[in-house]
Amino acid sequence: MIKKTFLLLAVSILLLSGCAKGSNLGNNSTGTGAPKGDVDSDICKEFTPDFVYSVIGKTIVRMEPSKISGVYSCDYFTDYKEDFYKDAKYNYVGPGGPSITIVLDNLNVERQKEARKYLGMTLDTSSKINMENIVSYRTDKSIWSVDLIINPNRFVWANYSHKAITDDQLIDFAAAMADKINGRLKIKIAKNPIDLSPPKVDTSLSQKVVVEKFLATLSKKDIQGAIKMLDANDNTKQGWGVNFNTIKSLEVKSIEPVFQEEWTNERQVYVVKLNVSVTSEGEGYGWAQGANTRWISVQKSGDDWLIHEIANNP
Repeated sequence: MIKKTFLLLAVSILLLSGCAKGSNLGNNSTGTGAPKGDVDSDICKEFTPDFVYSVIGKTIVRMEPSKISGVYSCDYFTDYKEDFYKDAKYNYVGPGGPSITIVLDNLNVERQKEARKYLGMTLDTSSKINMENIVSYRTDKSIWSVDLIINPNRFVWANYSHKAITDDQLIDFAAAMADKINGRLKIKIAKNPIDLSPPKVDTSLSQKVVVEKFLATLSKKDIQGAIKMLDANDNTKQGWGVNFNTIKSLEVKSIEPVFQEEWTNERQVYVVKLNVSVTSEGEGYGWAQGANTRWISVQKSGDDWLIHEIANNP
């Protein structure tokens, strides 16, 4: 489910696109890789959960950077539930909760103003914020966003959802953001009660043996045994069963861990070099006669590690 915030932004971009690269201002560092007067594109790093907690006085229970390439944003949840969104009509249940969102945009400010007016918004400024700013009001007089202008083609903005804070608190929050951006922040940053840093992964606890066992089972043509090691539903297992039955012989040349920086305590990836002989049908399933390379991910399911994915490319 896409928040209304992003829907409105998308409309304004489509109406009046004005993308431009933002320029850096000043030479004094803010401590995050961005000079004073600008912000780093890693928003979650630029505005940490500790900063957000210090300003709003509410614990941040979850932090999510944008999963969309080229979108620089971060969501800070004051509460989070896997079944927060429920829609009986569409049989939809999804995660979410009250949150504050910060987004960095490289768009022409004047064109964005025009687009928002076209959408029926009223634009104003706040004297509480020590930085050029835009406060956009919906038709019901509630605040849609507070924008901090870095330069004519670059701005960072904040809003909130599901009553995470109030409109007045959003203004105060934007004021603290502006002070941070320009090196004037006076509040004492307090430690967010919940540690949101990524868990440390012990890459020494390799599950290579799971991959070895799986491939050994396949090489013995024990198709049912191999299928039992898959982390998949019955339909997917049935499809793999048809695939595996096209293998006449399989020899393992090497198994090596890859992408270890992306490993978690519940998922690992290995690259496997194989020598395979298959039927003509097998070639239709992506197998080559002779040398083959596969990327195999293993994932923890309960107390067991299972084969989660077998891919022809990374």
